[in-house]
Amino acid sequence: MADWIEHLERLTQLHKAGALTDAEFEGQKARILAGHDVAASATPVPPAQQPTTPVYQEPVYDDAQRGGVPKWAMIGVPAALVIALAAWFGMSLVRPVPDKDIVSGASAGASDAAVALATPTAEAPLPVALDGTLKFAAADQCKAGPVLEAMYKKLDAAMDLGSGKGVTVKLDAWDAALSVWAKSVTDAGQMTTADAALKFPDGATWHGLRLSRVTTHRVSPAESDSSYTRTISFLEPAGKVQKALARLGFGAPLEPDYSPVEDEACGGSAQVVSLNGGAALSCTWGC
Repeated sequence: MADWIEHLERLTQLHKAGALTDAEFEGQKARILAGHDVAASATPVPPAQQPTTPVYQEPVYDDAQRGGVPKWAMIGVPAALVIALAAWFGMSLVRPVPDKDIVSGASAGASDAAVALATPTAEAPLPVALDGTLKFAAADQCKAGPVLEAMYKKLDAAMDLGSGKGVTVKLDAWDAALSVWAKSVTDAGQMTTADAALKFPDGATWHGLRLSRVTTHRVSPAESDSSYTRTISFLEPAGKVQKALARLGFGAPLEPDYSPVEDEACGGSAQVVSLNGGAALSCTWGC
């Protein structure tokens, strides 16, 4: 079966499961069909046969071959003389700049102040608290609430598609939908690694912590159990994140320690991990 047909079938399954909206489904389907049409129409066209009769071209000779004075000498020498005379005449007209024409230090300072006042300064974004939006149904088991679960499902759908193009998440806190990034890679050993992420706008907070993003990560070896990880990342250090989570009922300790997470089909673990520029609550399941 052709790859584009398999891709279309997987897209249809995601749409039926509710992971993609009607608009996202139609957009992804149009992109798949458009790519197939372009590939099908790109048939090689044989190059046009070139004429075998030689075409005569008049030989080009330079000035040395023709004999006589080169054109550049006939034009360049008089032009150089004119430029030199003009430069000499212009130097005789140059006079020193009077002191009164020099800008004073006070004037320069006033100009700098005017420029500073006219230059707009970047204002800090207003904080947007997502405490009630990104709820957990069971904090000690990393079980997400309805909105957060739907968000993670969107990331899973983007991982299945191999790209987040056209996949978005709409939250009431912002007018514009948030774009999803995703990537999927299969190596020579047929192990597939997929990642997806959704970055929050600046100023987003969650129970006093500055939100960064939510992510999903999946590793699927060819002949072994797969692992699946969900994170919610913050811009604070791991120690501060762990203490805040503990007050909310999360039992996740700092790495390398972890707390067990139960699941209907797979066992898992939860821990707070350090990241570049922050930390994250990381929940992983393997089965």
